[in-house]
Amino acid sequence: MSFFSSRPAAELRPAPGQARGQWALHLGFGLVFAAISLVNHYNFRTFALDLGMTTHALRELTHLRAPITTLLTDSAPTSFFSAHFTLIPVLVAPLYWLFGSWTLLLVQLGAVLLGGRGVWVFARGRGASSAEANLGLAYFYSLWGIYSALSFDYHDNVVGSMALPWLLHWFRQRRWAAAALAFGLLLVSKENMALLGAAVAVGAAVQYRRHPRLVLVALLGAVAAVLYFALVTKWLMPALDYAHRPFQQLVRFKHLGASLPEVIGNVLRHPGLFWQSLFVNITGDPAYDYIKLETWAVLLLSGGLALLLRPWYLLMLVPVLAQKLLSNDYGLWGINGQYSIEFAPILALAVVETARQLAAPGTRRRYLVVTLSLAALTTVVTLYVRRSKWYSRESSNFLVKRHYRSKLNVAGLHAALARVPAEASLSAQSNLAPWLTNRAKLYHFPVLGDAQYIAVLQPPAESTWPLNAEEHAALLTRLRARPNIRVVYEDSQFVLLRRDTVVVGPAAR
Repeated sequence: MSFFSSRPAAELRPAPGQARGQWALHLGFGLVFAAISLVNHYNFRTFALDLGMTTHALRELTHLRAPITTLLTDSAPTSFFSAHFTLIPVLVAPLYWLFGSWTLLLVQLGAVLLGGRGVWVFARGRGASSAEANLGLAYFYSLWGIYSALSFDYHDNVVGSMALPWLLHWFRQRRWAAAALAFGLLLVSKENMALLGAAVAVGAAVQYRRHPRLVLVALLGAVAAVLYFALVTKWLMPALDYAHRPFQQLVRFKHLGASLPEVIGNVLRHPGLFWQSLFVNITGDPAYDYIKLETWAVLLLSGGLALLLRPWYLLMLVPVLAQKLLSNDYGLWGINGQYSIEFAPILALAVVETARQLAAPGTRRRYLVVTLSLAALTTVVTLYVRRSKWYSRESSNFLVKRHYRSKLNVAGLHAALARVPAEASLSAQSNLAPWLTNRAKLYHFPVLGDAQYIAVLQPPAESTWPLNAEEHAALLTRLRARPNIRVVYEDSQFVLLRRDTVVVGPAAR
């Protein structure tokens, strides 16, 4: 059989028991993933950024309006697409009528399961047995990057990353239309995902370097991705921004240069700076020591050796590693949040391909079992303890009871939020905002704007960012004292205020 020949359908079809094993993995891990993200949402552990802001955009799109986000704390109302250029909300907007504030979390969950199915299909397409493909699938579902991403809200790059297994599977099969669809989804999922798309294309060109047609297609894809990134970040997003500001995400790399080409040039001219940035805390504050080393250790323990054995997959991860480790923001360095999701599919594909290079079926099986076991153990350990800052165990660790509980009277708070008038302009605390998107103007407290109503938790409150708990309590006291503000509803944990007259000025921000 030639390298590119398709395996017969009957050969790809698993035995009944093995088929049940695959779907049992999808179901079992799907329930675990739901127990993370959906439980967090019900317990008010999702936030204005990003679930509230993206759901608000979703709601505006269902009303056929250009989405204007009012939830950014550092910006006047501006186009949603100027903050992050993603077309995922456009593609899934009709689902908002069915699922409301749950829509994007369900989309994200479904995308991860489709990504898992893609890993299984990818493995079978490369000659893995059904049992080996099931081990590869279990490995993918056990990776820490998925758990970290699902524990913190909704993010479009999670959805885009799940197209990778399908993209590389269809590319190898020369199914150009399907591969183009997956590549397009990757690009439009978020502006910086275009750089990942370019790296994936270059990695594919290296892998299939003996096949000129595939190399040509891959390099054309890389060029298209870079041009798309330049178009979106240099012209489109600034044009949509209220003040036509340049691409805002580059502020994280300002210590390396004022523009992306300057950053790349400085890194190439000063390799010592590059290597230092990959491993060392650059803030000078010892509180942030060893975060980067934790990332490298977790990556190595979770099957990272396969990246060295199949180096084109390491090449694909270059923009992900650069985004994380070259940044001046220590929140990106570690294994928290959505900043590690891209590792999951790429690691899984690298491990599957490495296994296929082992001649004996027993050796392949042992390699997959050991790699899966190490990855699962690493994930479990890091659910309990990690060096990365801002880690919330109650949001992430589905194995502890307090994940399923809340300090709030959750049912009572949901009932109280029903008293907030729909469509009225509102300033809401961060963890209340995702539930209150049914209005054109929704501000991120303490930004008031022209909000008629203010919805916040009573002190002492959590999730008060960008204020701390003391600032939150002091501001609420000052608002209560204003003659134009009155209490509409109040209980032991929630207060709804109404502004009888709204004067928009400097104090509104």
